[in-house]
Amino acid sequence: MFKINLLEKIADKFNLKFDFSGERRRVKNENKLKNSVVGTIQQADRINNEIRNFAGSEDNISDLEIKILRKLYARYKEGQYPRLDLQTLNREIGISDGQYVGPLNNSKFLKVEGNDYVIEDAGIRFMDSFIRSNKPEIDILSLAISGGPRGQEITGLRLVNNGNASAIDIKCFVYADDMEKINVGNIERINQNEESRNSLGFRYSDTPLSQKLLKNLRLVCEYRNKDGFGFTSVRTLHQEKRADGNYNISAQ
Repeated sequence: MFKINLLEKIADKFNLKFDFSGERRRVKNENKLKNSVVGTIQQADRINNEIRNFAGSEDNISDLEIKILRKLYARYKEGQYPRLDLQTLNREIGISDGQYVGPLNNSKFLKVEGNDYVIEDAGIRFMDSFIRSNKPEIDILSLAISGGPRGQEITGLRLVNNGNASAIDIKCFVYADDMEKINVGNIERINQNEESRNSLGFRYSDTPLSQKLLKNLRLVCEYRNKDGFGFTSVRTLHQEKRADGNYNISAQ
């Protein structure tokens, strides 16, 4: 009965004339019905979409589900089993005792198993798609080197965001085999399709970057999007030996 009432309301919204009684009736003027009621294929598609959205699409997801999925998905991306204690997570995301959590009933994206929230495979696929559509992508535009009284410095580190979301809290490190990472620059934010300004400068002449030939030298940028998901970009760096025996670095 509920489904019939729902269809009657939707049909009335679009000024459509249908009989939901279940009885088979004859139509006196079938040509008129076909021309005036059915409408175009585009109209029919639009009506189907309206019904799907009104009744609840499989792709619809509540804000509450997303809050929990973010926590479970982060654990999954860390290589851990995506299971979190229900009461602990409820406190973290602000769900109080007695609060209505109806959207979690029969969720296709997560489930309650014992005293834990557990992500479903459909939840992982949803989050993978969600991340792809909200992903910043940082790359190096230039890496300039200068020398002076203070020694060799990285003075022209400029980045660009080629992704489809803003990159926030960007931290740039230089890595190499058998060398601890070195922080060479931080940038608060780069919006999509925007470039950063040159970095303030990092003196590297008194570090292994200048003093010896390194293996697997690379610049790694770590950052996140507005939803708090973390990302990493990597660019290989090269060293060139100078006449004094030390090395310059570049991002060619």
